Amino acid sequence: MPEINEFADVVREHHASLRYFIRSLGVQQAWVDDVAQDAFVIAYRKWEDLDHTANVGAWLRVIARNVVMNEISKSSRRQRILDENITAILLENQSEPSQPESLSDHGIRQEALRDCLQQLPERTRSVVEARYFRDRNSSQIGDDLNMKATAVRKILFHARQLLADCLQAKSIHDAR
Repeated sequence: MPEINEFADVVREHHASLRYFIRSLGVQQAWVDDVAQDAFVIAYRKWEDLDHTANVGAWLRVIARNVVMNEISKSSRRQRILDENITAILLENQSEPSQPESLSDHGIRQEALRDCLQQLPERTRSVVEARYFRDRNSSQIGDDLNMKATAVRKILFHARQLLADCLQAKSIHDAR
């Protein structure tokens, strides 16, 4: 991992151009900052993979492009499920799971995540729930909670780190 000051300089130097690049990929304006933040978090975690620091801008754009492609895949998957509630009921009432170990592991992870979410401060938890369970963007959450979108993004950044640390402490955090 890079020194925090070194990485802060990278963020300052590339933030505006990365946002512009993400917007040029067709990302809605309200989501650009979220995608950029995700790209910077991934870059921070994978800093050791960067061969030459002169290529930071190009590397960040590749990461951002991958984040956007993942969002497109998620959106596509969401559209394949007609009704989330009916699907959940059908899954719960399935008589024999096809892969018991896999589902068991998934259940353990879900329980650990629920525990970690409960450990977050109430305001942080409400921001996380709005973003990830109600699919609201930072601007919408900010409007709902009388906060600035930048404050919401900062809370989400810290919440993700807290959740990752909590899950890692529970020894179930998967490496990206």
